[in-house]
Amino acid sequence: MKLIGRNLSPYTRRVAIAMTLLDVPHEREYLSVTADPARGLQVNPVGRVPVLELDDGDRLIESGAILDYLMELVGPAKSLVPPHGKARRDCLRLMAIASGVLDKAVAAIYEVRRRPAEKVHGPWREHLLRQVEGGLSALNDQPQGPWLQGEHFSMADISVAVTMSFLHVMLKESVADGRYGHLEGLRDRAEALPAFRAHPLENP
Repeated sequence: MKLIGRNLSPYTRRVAIAMTLLDVPHEREYLSVTADPARGLQVNPVGRVPVLELDDGDRLIESGAILDYLMELVGPAKSLVPPHGKARRDCLRLMAIASGVLDKAVAAIYEVRRRPAEKVHGPWREHLLRQVEGGLSALNDQPQGPWLQGEHFSMADISVAVTMSFLHVMLKESVADGRYGHLEGLRDRAEALPAFRAHPLENP
């Protein structure tokens, strides 16, 4: 298998970390779709990463779909998403909030990085930042424990940790002043794990 995308993308990075934790052998193609949009469109019709190219040449797109495939591949005993019940619903809910935070954060970043200064719509960007704050606050208010679901380390923890690391580099204003202490601690614990160190966040 080959994972396509660079680790500056938190969506790609969470897949890379999961594949390492699950012991799924794979190669990497470090692709920036901004620097090479033609290649991005070649591997994904909408020019986004991550893309997982399977051994038979089939390509999976979008991190959620890729992760679903990987959890099915390794089976319930190794899966990083609980197999059923409330634990599964909670994990998927937390993953969805983290992904939503990332979506809104990326939109807020693009609002100032992809537009001329005179075209930036301040009220819209403030709305996006409020959405980021809402998601982070909800995650930070989860019951205290080493991980979001207590002692059980899951895909939710990976998703939140890579989100926090990305925000610290790309949208620092959203996580300033230590307002999300629980998430900061989770990020630090996760980033110390070998699988996270194997796929460090890249500089922009």
